[in-house]
Amino acid sequence: MGSTWRLTCLLAAAFLTSPTEACAADAVDWRYSMGLHDLAVPDVGSDTFGINASASVDMRTAAGRHYFGSADLFVDRDRDHLDPDHIPVWWMLHAGTDGTWLALGGNGHLGWTADADTRMNTTSSIERQIKLLSAVVLGYGGDAVQASLLAGVGWFFQEIDDDAPKERGFTREGLRHTTVAESWGGKVAARLGGGWSLSGSARQWRDGDEWLETEYGAQLHLAADRWFKASGSEFVLSVEVHEYNLDPYPHSAQGSAVLGWNDDLLIRLSCSLPWAR
Repeated sequence: MGSTWRLTCLLAAAFLTSPTEACAADAVDWRYSMGLHDLAVPDVGSDTFGINASASVDMRTAAGRHYFGSADLFVDRDRDHLDPDHIPVWWMLHAGTDGTWLALGGNGHLGWTADADTRMNTTSSIERQIKLLSAVVLGYGGDAVQASLLAGVGWFFQEIDDDAPKERGFTREGLRHTTVAESWGGKVAARLGGGWSLSGSARQWRDGDEWLETEYGAQLHLAADRWFKASGSEFVLSVEVHEYNLDPYPHSAQGSAVLGWNDDLLIRLSCSLPWAR
């Protein structure tokens, strides 16, 4: 009950401390991208290649409210042995809002963020994952370098696909894990000159003393205006790593986990362009 109460208070604070005026857009950046990817499972030497597309929006209203979101769709050429009955289409969704409570000296600020992330039907046997987070953010926004640290509490839900566990002798029972969890992490981004920029991030989810998931990410951007007529076009090479704790799920009498791996690695090469308005 205490954890649920803390989560409710933080989510309410995040939205109530920002302006509530009508959502008239003052600046909107719509983008779309297309590219190739590989969803790898390093523990068992698995690679699943495919194509992907995404759409994203970054919007700041006239009242000063900041919103952001993205939707990513992946179509795999699924010839892998991990899941005997995998539908080779999966997706990720992301949405959130943030704001500033207090401006600090030297381009720093103290603020907040509230966001939601989902991953569905991955080759690595993540059937569903939903994470809601409300966090306090300490940030720095320089001309060449931006960085931030965050800490908060949210809702963590994860379901393991039952096909791979079934082959290891497990039933469908106990493959869902839901909890109120703490999360902290950070990210940094830097302009490298010549149209190049680099960013990196890390975040961990924990339920008290037990870790649930660790995420790492990196992106390399290269301006592509010379290849495309649309200003703001870019090539993006990204890497995203997820490590999962399988301890909350059933284990066999011999101690074997429901899966023979506990991580996945998404590598993407995409062309990102602004949406014509």
